[in-house]
Amino acid sequence: MAGIPKKVKAVIFPPVSTRVMAMVAFVLEILGLVCLVIGIISDVRMVSDYTSGPIWMEPGAWFFTAMALFIYGLWWWLTAYFAAKEG
Repeated sequence: MAGIPKKVKAVIFPPVSTRVMAMVAFVLEILGLVCLVIGIISDVRMVSDYTSGPIWMEPGAWFFTAMALFIYGLWWWLTAYFAAKEG
């Protein structure tokens, strides 16, 4: 990283404030919760009525999407935390 010129470093690694990173983490966590709720509703709907089918995707796909969003949101939150801690 020391060998990269500052102008090129700003293009490759755009500076993002810790407040923006924390806001992105919050939005990703909310989207994860929404996907989790849709997955539960889709699973209940499939079990109770076999003719209606799932909501857009299979319930497992909603749960995997929710897990991915939670992990990605946690990564953003940890990045914001350590960037704020570093100063």
